[in-house]
Amino acid sequence: MDECVRERYLIVDDFLPADEAGGMRADIENHFANPGQHQPGTHQVWNYWHVPGSYTYLRTTPEKVVEQAKVARFVDTLRNWAADNLGLAAVTWPYLSLYVPGCLQGLHNDSTNGRLGYVFSLTRNDRMTIGGETVIVHDRDLFRTSLDKAQAGIDLFDLVDPRFNRLTLFDDRIPHAVQRIEGPMDPLEGRFVLHGHLSEAGVVARGDLSADAVQERVSGAVEDLRASVGGGVRGPLVMSLQIDQYGRVGDIRPLLDRMVSDADLDNVRDAVTARLGAVRFPAMPEATRANIPLIF
Repeated sequence: MDECVRERYLIVDDFLPADEAGGMRADIENHFANPGQHQPGTHQVWNYWHVPGSYTYLRTTPEKVVEQAKVARFVDTLRNWAADNLGLAAVTWPYLSLYVPGCLQGLHNDSTNGRLGYVFSLTRNDRMTIGGETVIVHDRDLFRTSLDKAQAGIDLFDLVDPRFNRLTLFDDRIPHAVQRIEGPMDPLEGRFVLHGHLSEAGVVARGDLSADAVQERVSGAVEDLRASVGGGVRGPLVMSLQIDQYGRVGDIRPLLDRMVSDADLDNVRDAVTARLGAVRFPAMPEATRANIPLIF
C-alpha cells in the first residue's frame, strides 16, 4: 500500500488467499452441519451477548468453531500486513461473532481498545439475509454542518457490506454500529466476522538494522516532538523512513495519520518530518525500512 491512510476507514478486499479464507468458512459450515446431532461439548459455545440499547449478537472465541491454526495464520497475516502498511504491529486475538435475524450493534466507539478496529468477514456473498453492514459515522460536526439542509442515512454515515474475505479497518474513536439483520433464521445465512483491534508495538524494521537499534536512535526525537509540537494533538501518526547503508534517512513519508487538533497539523507534520529526517543511524551493509509510530 503506497498511500498514507488519513480517512476514518479502509477496506481491503480478498485479504487472505482464497484457500485460507475458504478453509475458515468451511469450518463454520461444518460446525452447523447436521443440526439434529449437535452435542453440548461441541456446540454450547456461543455467548448470546445482549446489552439493552447497545448490542445483540452471538460471539465466541474463534478456535471453538474454526481450527486454531487457521485463526493463528489469519492473525499472523494481519499482524505482518499492519506492521508493514500501517506501522501497527499489535493485534488482539479476535472474537468470532454471528448475527442472525434481530442481531445488531448500536452506535458506540472503542476509544480505549486500540488505534484501529478490524473486522474480517466470513459471511456468504450470496446470503439470503439483509443488513449486517458496518455503520461508520462521518468524523465531522453532524449538527453544525447540517444546519441549512436536511440529511439522513448515508449523508451522515458510510455503510460497509460484510463481503466474504473483506478486511475493514477503522479509527476506533469513530462511532460505529452494525445494521440489524433480517431474513431466514438459518445461521449459515447470517453475518460471520472476526473482529478485534490494532495498536502500536514499537518500531517496525525491515532490513539490516534491528527494531531495537532504530528505537534507540529515534526515542529522544519522538519524546522531543511530543513535548514541542504535541500539545493539544490527539491520535496516531506513523512515519516510514528509508535508511541507507550509511545510516542516513532518504525517503520519509507518513503511513497513518489520524491526528486531531485545533492547531495547524501541517506544522506538526513538517516538524516530525524534519526531526526524524535528521536522525543518523549506524552504518550497515544493506538499507532498512523503518516504521515509527508517534502517538499523541
